Amino acid sequence: MSKKTATFLIALLVALILIFGATPAFPTITATGGYLFGGDGGKISMDVRDADLRDILSALAVTMGVNIILLETKPEKIDFKVENITARQALELIVQQQGLAYLQNGNTIVVGEPGKLKDDFFNQMILVKFDLFYIPSHEISELLSELGIEQDNILVYTNPRAIWVQGTAQSLQKVQQLINAVDTEENRLSLDYKILATTHISTGRVVELLERVGIELERYVELDNRLLVFDRELFPHWEPVQELVRQLDGPAANEQKVFIYHLKNIVAGDAAERLDEFGFDGVKGLTYNYDRFSKELLVICPPSLEVRVRSALVSLDQTRQKTKVPVLTESGEKARNRVHAMRDLLSELSGVSISDMHISRNLSGDSKNPKYVLWVEETPDKAQLIKDLIDEMGGGADDST
Repeated sequence: MSKKTATFLIALLVALILIFGATPAFPTITATGGYLFGGDGGKISMDVRDADLRDILSALAVTMGVNIILLETKPEKIDFKVENITARQALELIVQQQGLAYLQNGNTIVVGEPGKLKDDFFNQMILVKFDLFYIPSHEISELLSELGIEQDNILVYTNPRAIWVQGTAQSLQKVQQLINAVDTEENRLSLDYKILATTHISTGRVVELLERVGIELERYVELDNRLLVFDRELFPHWEPVQELVRQLDGPAANEQKVFIYHLKNIVAGDAAERLDEFGFDGVKGLTYNYDRFSKELLVICPPSLEVRVRSALVSLDQTRQKTKVPVLTESGEKARNRVHAMRDLLSELSGVSISDMHISRNLSGDSKNPKYVLWVEETPDKAQLIKDLIDEMGGGADDST
């Protein structure tokens, strides 16, 4: 380390002591890329428990190469864990979780309550013009007020395709995210959105978990514990999305491992029931709609149990010995034609070969009122799948005439 760099570090530590009134106890931060004083601090990982908010901000200040001033606030003890994000992103997450805001002027960042920042640092509030393409400015203004985003709108009615907004850096960032999400051609006629509210997990964690199960949000805004979703293609299937988030919204989902297990032989409903019988502590298997047909199981488990849970699922999802099972009976005129048609459809839906699906001879002995049985030679799980498919379609029509 050069003499100049050492002198700078000492000066910065002295400044931090003056700011916080005590020698900061730095939590562990592991740098994974970037430069120490690169503005955003490069990529870091952080894991602290019951740590003083002032100490965490002190450590981030050193990593980012800035001065962080925390306005008058009572001492806060917080838990915080992130991996491979920039120091600035970590700062923004902490500030958001504590219900605070921040302003930056040059090399100084001021953190405090939004109202306090506005009262004491009004001259540092930023005035920004946002250009609009599809949504008129008055609708954006109404939406900002409806969502409770802290800002001052300055509308220019001679130009409905632009809006001036004054607010803190964070509120302006939310305004920009909102405009990016809603100012699309499809919203020209109707500005619709859905809300996912959480209690235990952050909205960012919701986005991450939904992506892991194949639901990728493209247009959304995070507001405290609310996630505003503007992806219209999800609206027709919104109830299953809400139910999935409701099941995920627990303290365990914050730190536990979440993964999708793709089944080959058994369906998700059976896998969830059989996994529960293993008695793993803190392990939960979640299914989607149509769990009698789906082959994807969402698993939440402690990281230490992931290998054992995956091994258990492998043992459950084994190919079993084939057996002969009747699955459908048809009687009456054209019964054999109906059984043939049903066999073709069931083979296509289930993946069971037609060669493993057999049609009996006429069991009634009456050519005018024949009776046929469709039976399969497959594993019990495959046979049950076929029977569930028949039930889903309303079963076979027993047309006795």
